[in-house]
Amino acid sequence: MFTLPGIWELASLLAKLLLYIGAFSIAGGSLSAWRYSNADRTLLFSNFSYIFVGTVIGFHGTLLGFLVQVGLINDSGLGGMFDWGMISILLDTSLGDVTLLRLLAFILAGACSVIVLKKLQRSNIDLKDPLTRFLFLLQLVALLALAFSHRITGHVSVLSLVAQISIVVHFAAFALWIGCLYPFLQLSRSLDLEVLQKTLKRFGDNAIVILVALLLGGGLMLYELLESPMALIDTDYGLALLTKLALVLVILGVAAMNKLMLVPVLISSGSTAKLQSSIRYELAIAVAILVVTSYLSTIVGPVEHQL
Repeated sequence: MFTLPGIWELASLLAKLLLYIGAFSIAGGSLSAWRYSNADRTLLFSNFSYIFVGTVIGFHGTLLGFLVQVGLINDSGLGGMFDWGMISILLDTSLGDVTLLRLLAFILAGACSVIVLKKLQRSNIDLKDPLTRFLFLLQLVALLALAFSHRITGHVSVLSLVAQISIVVHFAAFALWIGCLYPFLQLSRSLDLEVLQKTLKRFGDNAIVILVALLLGGGLMLYELLESPMALIDTDYGLALLTKLALVLVILGVAAMNKLMLVPVLISSGSTAKLQSSIRYELAIAVAILVVTSYLSTIVGPVEHQL
């Protein structure tokens, strides 16, 4: 029953996946650096390197997504992606506005990460320093711009204001949660198990707020996207959505195991091997969720919003 994607659709899916990876690296890298790095120079360098690589990936994903739309409209092969006449036309549309907003957001976040990395190469940085706080604020602006861009594009753009705000909240919360996984994998290699345990416990407590925002935003959005509960099993969109929900439940289970079982016994066990394996499982599931989300937003859509 699932739609078999064509070449252009696969390219669009790849572009969206790269966009998500870029946005999530900004969210998770910034949050981890600000709240969970313990001002450790090595961890901060790792976090901002993660952000920088993510911004490069997201920038190219955004550019690829725009060029794929140009090529799809031209329908003249790979060369049609670089038709300047069509590019100029699409730049004057909402697609052009969204593309430019996303590109600027990635440039802003990337520039901030480069500044911090250069400072870290010379010496450590004070997270309470006014310049550092300002750079974190700019990272937040970039993330909000990326989240807001989902309000004015795709099938959500034709829905009510509540649904549009819900997608922004859902995207930002999901980005903060999933984006923190790689930094925490790096953090789990810390030799100071006591500091690691306290940091992970603090994140587990804070993650409750992120989880509530994630579920609330997602629930409100789905309420407006689906005509009825039966759409979950009668449509391609619904089946793909059920797949995503199943994966979310699995990753929630792994996260709960980390919080309730692995983190509390971290010091007594004297090893982070099980925790690192668990985080790797979370990362693998997160990638699967991103693939399904990309499929939902590029290849299928709610029946009432399909052309």
